[in-house]
Amino acid sequence: MKLQRLAGYGPTAAYVSALSLFVFFFILILAYPISQAAPGLATVLTVIWFFALWLWIGAFAVVVFDLEWLEHPATSTRWFQIAHWATLVAVWVPVLLGLSLIFNTGFLGALCVLVIGICVGTSLLVHNLDARRAGLLKGNLPWVGVVAGVAFILAAIGIAISLPPLGFTALILGETFYIAWAIWLGVKLGGAKTATPTPASATR
Repeated sequence: MKLQRLAGYGPTAAYVSALSLFVFFFILILAYPISQAAPGLATVLTVIWFFALWLWIGAFAVVVFDLEWLEHPATSTRWFQIAHWATLVAVWVPVLLGLSLIFNTGFLGALCVLVIGICVGTSLLVHNLDARRAGLLKGNLPWVGVVAGVAFILAAIGIAISLPPLGFTALILGETFYIAWAIWLGVKLGGAKTATPTPASATR
């Protein structure tokens, strides 16, 4: 499937990514007390947590790929290519994360968290800054994405090197700002597509 075919699905994917990250966030915070009260739900919560994470990353990938194709010539830069590949890496890392959960491998799990956080954070940083430069995103919206990107990178580093105060504080900040960014971007992209057809639809 060509990535160009993802163009046009950005608004829906933005909302899906916000919702799935909220579910991930909710389980992350409340899984332990729920599991203590109902031990039988521990496995179910872990499975939902894992797939919420994967759905978030997958939907995020659709969002940024759609953002790239809205103004392809302006986003054909080296930094956008780095962000592009970082996003693709983030999409597939949950496979290894799933294996780390199955085999209870702490090192592999920490490595996956580090890679996901850095890749998603880098993609957020580049797409928001370069989209702002290209005129795709204006006002405070790209800066909300930038804060989320920096927070995810710091969260990944903090969790990977066992610094819980840094890791979880940055994670909460990143998730909060990302959810706000994704909903705002969904509204923005939806309005833009109503007014102007995407390059993919314009060439059909």
